[in-house]
Amino acid sequence: MKPLSIFVFILIISAPLRAQYNILFIESDDQSNQTVGAFGNSAINTPNIDQLVHEGVSFTSAYNMGCWSPAVCVPSRTMLFYGKYLWDSEKITPQNAPKALPELLKENGYTTYMTGKWHAWGKKPTQLFDSLGTIQPGQLKTYYTQEGHVTDITAKEAIRFIQDYDNEKPFFLYVAFNAPHVPRQTDQRYYDLYPTDKIKLPPSVIEGPLNKNIVYNYTSAPLRKKTMRSRVQQNNAMVSHMDERIGDILMALKASGTYDKTIIIFMSDHGINFGENGVAGKVCLYEPSVTAPLIIKAPGLAQGKKLHQRVYLQDITPTLLDLLDIKKPKTVSFKSLLPIIEKNKRTRSSLYLAMFDDQRGIISKDKKLILYPKSGDLELYDLATDPWETKNLTGSEASEKTISTLLDELVDWQEKTGDKIDLKKTYNHYFK
Repeated sequence: MKPLSIFVFILIISAPLRAQYNILFIESDDQSNQTVGAFGNSAINTPNIDQLVHEGVSFTSAYNMGCWSPAVCVPSRTMLFYGKYLWDSEKITPQNAPKALPELLKENGYTTYMTGKWHAWGKKPTQLFDSLGTIQPGQLKTYYTQEGHVTDITAKEAIRFIQDYDNEKPFFLYVAFNAPHVPRQTDQRYYDLYPTDKIKLPPSVIEGPLNKNIVYNYTSAPLRKKTMRSRVQQNNAMVSHMDERIGDILMALKASGTYDKTIIIFMSDHGINFGENGVAGKVCLYEPSVTAPLIIKAPGLAQGKKLHQRVYLQDITPTLLDLLDIKKPKTVSFKSLLPIIEKNKRTRSSLYLAMFDDQRGIISKDKKLILYPKSGDLELYDLATDPWETKNLTGSEASEKTISTLLDELVDWQEKTGDKIDLKKTYNHYFK
């Protein structure tokens, strides 16, 4: 065989291998790690999400890098689709947007479809996907429509796509639930699963003043545990409703015979606080808000593997490309998780967190520093011994060196991400 013939033959047999698996990508909204039973909360009813945890690889410390908008989902999803870090994602417009994940998959032989919530900057869904179901707004006025409950509509359209799919090309199915985002409306039977008198709040929920450093705090002072229990009930009910519909989608995949040939991603865009650290909302850097579930079930990956390394939620974008042997574009800043999954290889020494111009954070070796540049306040936590962030370690001599070290790492991250906030002006005491 001539060299050119050999080259063409290799291309022909290898091309399908780059796009041999279907992709089901499910994303929820405002869902914290506390609402996944398999992550340790026996009070929550999520058997189908738990099934994905048992059959795949899950990250229990996956972080959203931050936000420039009180609608935290917008920055999170913009970073997800385009793969750029926070402040570069803020600059994305319809005109300058690089190729998004669906476009990269289309170029590599995928048919792309979306149903559910769209809330991201850059190109419109009509530009990114081959076809669309019902596109829901970022903020619903009500979940109840003439066609039914929005959670049910999104799931039914995903199921219909699977059932009707008749194409040799693999598919990318993006299912974006609005749940459990407000308004938290669902059937009474889901609320009944979570009587408010049985709900236990974390130790970081204390009645009294609201956190003075958090601008977007969605409750009235003083903070009341009764109010927070009611919100947890509503939130959990929404999650359990959504989990049932996720089960229906997984059953449709099994019925089609494609379940074992499909990469399944489940994640949320960020979490939410229900009173922890005096915050009712999500525009903060405390763990319940800044972390969210991230689960990957894929042929060839380990099953039932829980990883506690700290990663970014948006690392899933290059991970997916890596799984499919698609070259990562230079525009993508986030990192593939495969080195962690397959070799337990650390890909970062620290994580950078930022919200607006009034909150900055850094996590390194279980030490977490939160800064409030406008007030000059700072908080230091040891997440290994204090996961609920109840004990601020600042003020002691022992903490001075730790704070200085973390600040140096944070400044390095600022240079990498284009963060212009001058921390040395406010926290000069800690810089050597």
